[in-house]
Amino acid sequence: AALSEAIASAEGLGACQTFGTDSSVSALYVSRDIGSDGTQVKFEVSFELAWKPTYAGSVAVIKRVPVIDTHEPVARQVQAMNLPGPASVSGNNEAFTAASAADADTEHVGGSSSVNPYEALHAFMRFAVSPYFNAYVSAKEKAEQQHDGPGGHRDDKDAQQGVPMAKKKLAELELSLLHLQQNVDIPETVLNIHPDIARTVADCRQRQQRATVDAVDPELLLDSGFLNQLQGDVNGWIKEIQKVAKLDREPASGTTSQEINFWVSMERALERIEEQLQSDEIVLTMDVLKAAKRFHATVSFRTDTGLKEAAERVTRYNVLMKDFPVNELLAATDIGRISFSIEQIFAHINKKLKLTAYPVRRALPLVEAISRDFNGQLIKVLSH
Repeated sequence: AALSEAIASAEGLGACQTFGTDSSVSALYVSRDIGSDGTQVKFEVSFELAWKPTYAGSVAVIKRVPVIDTHEPVARQVQAMNLPGPASVSGNNEAFTAASAADADTEHVGGSSSVNPYEALHAFMRFAVSPYFNAYVSAKEKAEQQHDGPGGHRDDKDAQQGVPMAKKKLAELELSLLHLQQNVDIPETVLNIHPDIARTVADCRQRQQRATVDAVDPELLLDSGFLNQLQGDVNGWIKEIQKVAKLDREPASGTTSQEINFWVSMERALERIEEQLQSDEIVLTMDVLKAAKRFHATVSFRTDTGLKEAAERVTRYNVLMKDFPVNELLAATDIGRISFSIEQIFAHINKKLKLTAYPVRRALPLVEAISRDFNGQLIKVLSH
């Protein structure tokens, strides 16, 4: 009933009419929203998608012709695709959910049960778009071979270069979506700044002056409540930074890409934390506490966070992880490329392990993960 009402409304009818008659409009989305109580359902017909927590999913109706011909069956002129949303885990959303990817070892950090759009898109690519493309290309090639005969020769550069390149790009897109799906979410650390400190720094910037303790209201420097708040902020910073600095993952689980992405993401996260610690607001906070002789909050700050040790470890590991040529293997479309990529991978490992202290206890599971990726890619190529 709610869907019929949405389509029959003035906005819905107008959108449908425009979709059918306007050649510049190629897609129409019928979206479903679920209320916070999980029972109220609302449908919307529009030309754009909006991602929000109550979005349960959409059906994308895509035209195959510029203008809908009313004398022909509509089913021949359009195609539809289900697009899941974050609220589609509800039991009443079967029509708007998409197939999940077959990679069961994907890590879902944080325990969220909401739909992962990268997972859905990867499933579309792996189980629909790529097989559809490969089936058509194979049938076309067989038909052309039968037409030209065993000794026939086709001087068709598009066929010789375009199809393999398209296969490679599809494989790379599938791989990119898998990487996004497998990325371990490193918590975004945002260090809380006291409003008076933020205001002082803003005033100094406006006057184009360096933010120093002298710029802080003298009464605040004598206010124990203010100083206690700053000290509490510093203690909070330590806990927030430790959440990232102490992160690790079990190398025996998951894929090669997950190990690589984890350490590369860790490096970026630690760099963002370091940038915050160098900011005027953080420096001024520490200077105020030092001036107030609150040394126990400042002297061991760096040591307590574990940031230095974490940064050194990540730097050592990323000597191996950066420029790791695993993508060549995962995007390979034939046996020759697989063989070449394996040679590249082990040449990279042999070279980098001489330069870095990447532990043997991690290196062995990493090689096992490479073997699993090799096996999976080999089966995938041979099955095609």
